[in-house]
Amino acid sequence: MIEDAAAITDERALFHLINLAREEGAFLLFTARSAPSLWPAALPDVVSRLRALPVVVLQAPDDVLLRGVIVKLAADRQLQLDDNVVSYISTHIERSFAAARAAVIALDQEALRQGRPPSRALATELFGGTV
Repeated sequence: MIEDAAAITDERALFHLINLAREEGAFLLFTARSAPSLWPAALPDVVSRLRALPVVVLQAPDDVLLRGVIVKLAADRQLQLDDNVVSYISTHIERSFAAARAAVIALDQEALRQGRPPSRALATELFGGTV
């Protein structure tokens, strides 16, 4: 796995790495903010190999996935959230896994601090101004 692979400057090393992985039947995982076909490469063999790589684009989670993640994160913290709380949180936070994690942690901590259950009213207090 190579993070931020678009920043690789040694094209020859990249070329040999891709070839070695193919020869060995190994897998490579590159992460980047752009498709490999858009990476700056001058060597024609590297350009052709980058264009041939399969690409998967990660999108923000949809409603169903975001709600499921919130439920799972809450269960991991032994929180039971009713549907109203999950729905409210999912529509009042940024649409990301990190935001879901932060929201569940904040709700759990505030519920513990106030000695009350994690309710929609508490979620409204915490996330009312966040959209």
